[in-house]
Amino acid sequence: MIGKAFAPAHITGFFYVHEDDDPLRMGSCGCGFTLEEGVCTTAWPAGTTEVYLDGKPSDASTTRTVIDLLADRPIHVESELDFPAGGGFGVSGAGAFSTALALNQALGLGKTYNDLSYIAHRAEVENRTGLGDVAGMSLGGVVVRLKPGTPFTLDRIPTAPREIYCVHFGPISTKSVLSDPKEKALINEAGKRCLKELLKKPTFENFMRLSREFSVKTGLISEKAMDAVEAVEAFGGMASMAMLGDTVFSTIPDGLSRFGKVIKSKISMAGARLL
Repeated sequence: MIGKAFAPAHITGFFYVHEDDDPLRMGSCGCGFTLEEGVCTTAWPAGTTEVYLDGKPSDASTTRTVIDLLADRPIHVESELDFPAGGGFGVSGAGAFSTALALNQALGLGKTYNDLSYIAHRAEVENRTGLGDVAGMSLGGVVVRLKPGTPFTLDRIPTAPREIYCVHFGPISTKSVLSDPKEKALINEAGKRCLKELLKKPTFENFMRLSREFSVKTGLISEKAMDAVEAVEAFGGMASMAMLGDTVFSTIPDGLSRFGKVIKSKISMAGARLL
């Protein structure tokens, strides 16, 4: 049987990290949103286990961890990506989550949605490719992650469907950032404060403001990204940097085009699902 599933891209605006020896208890708190585009994965039993990303063979360590945890036989997995890996779009998590859903269908595993989301989260944590994207993808919309790890404790900021504009400058290694104790301390201090402030006034505009503040306070934002943010603000828009990726996301397209190709998307209220 063939399984096919989709998981939305997820952009985090701010976060803080909770470490734990148990990957299911480790994770992050913070806030982000899902997009209409993401990762589509197709899976079926095969003679040997193979993983393809956009038509090319790939190591895809996070996806392979999901396969190891779920598959009882060789499996062929093909994922199509709408966004670049390492750009702060949660591509690794979307690949893991869509793979888990597709495998469940292809192999008739009979697992629940939560079970599969927790397996995808575990794969992300074990490979240090993300800490909270899968949680956001499991709900959809502008998602507030209130507690780290599983079971997910989430809330959502009500917002009308709105367009989001992005410019991607290059990849950032989540693993390298999270392995730096000084950087992690800055992230945790700023992230906890931002979450506290967001919960006092849970609006999309406040989320955008706090995301910008977080990117500056932590020093994570690049010079190019900061220039792009300020260019957007000069036109009356709001912008910040995706965590973790050298990508600027904005409420308006104005001011972005001189920094590179502008990616247009829309906030999605739907989470990961079968196709």
